[in-house]
Amino acid sequence: MGIATGGVVPEGADAVVPIELVTERDGAVQVPAAAEPGANVRPLGGDVRAGDPVVRAGTTLSPSRIAALAAAGVARPLCGARPSVAVVTTGTELRPPGETLGDGQIYESNGVMLAAVFRSTGAEVAPHETASDDASAHRAAFERGLDADVLVTSGGVSVGPHDLVRGTLAELGAEEVFWRVAMRPGKPISFATRGRTLVFGLPGNPVSSLVGALLFVVPALKALQGSLDPTPPFRLGVLGAPARRNPHRDDFQRARVEVSEAGAVLQPIEGQDSHMIVRAASADAIVHVPRGDGELAVGSSARYLPLGAV
Repeated sequence: MGIATGGVVPEGADAVVPIELVTERDGAVQVPAAAEPGANVRPLGGDVRAGDPVVRAGTTLSPSRIAALAAAGVARPLCGARPSVAVVTTGTELRPPGETLGDGQIYESNGVMLAAVFRSTGAEVAPHETASDDASAHRAAFERGLDADVLVTSGGVSVGPHDLVRGTLAELGAEEVFWRVAMRPGKPISFATRGRTLVFGLPGNPVSSLVGALLFVVPALKALQGSLDPTPPFRLGVLGAPARRNPHRDDFQRARVEVSEAGAVLQPIEGQDSHMIVRAASADAIVHVPRGDGELAVGSSARYLPLGAV
């Protein structure tokens, strides 16, 4: 009896011979050799058995996982909610790209950068705001941002006369958990909560803001969505140049990844200052240089975070 690929094996049959091996002549079918029991038959439960997990809880859905759920008859899987994120950049000197700059003004780049990072995690990001260095402007922008699940500010978290972020947030009822981390770039990062809202204060220098977002905000957004492992996805590579260590802080250097027989070779880019976002655009990895004495030699093992792997 002939059956189509994927069809149910007829009752009493225990093997299938591919049609391209069969010769049909005068109403009779000839096969080249006897088929072994089970040949070309897919057993029930061969893909998944009753009671087996199809997609484990806390797993990010991908095209293949969505197909697996559909194949198992799951029409509406229970998923983590997408957290809402508000982004507020601060600084009177900031102007939108495309405008003509005046004296002392710079283009605002952190808002679009941070929004892109957070959207890549699945978060819903509102159009970012820019607040001038004025207490009332900060307060109004933060009051709106605190309605989101996560509020992320950029700039104004250090100790200068225009650094109004932490004080304004405190006035609005945000309870600061920590301020300043022994890392470079990104030392003056802050974290607070108000009710169920998480509040991250990132530095204004673009590279500092990017590193802080990847190391602190992105893991929080993944955790809010139920990820089993929200930690940054560091990989292992080897240094292509020596890296001097700092005894008091961890450094995160921008580098390019070169593939070799030894694996990923991490070549630092020129220009590691935290304001050099154009230089950082040529990098495809952030290399973790842990605090300590001396330097790490060429060929030393090092952890790196691929840029874009959020």
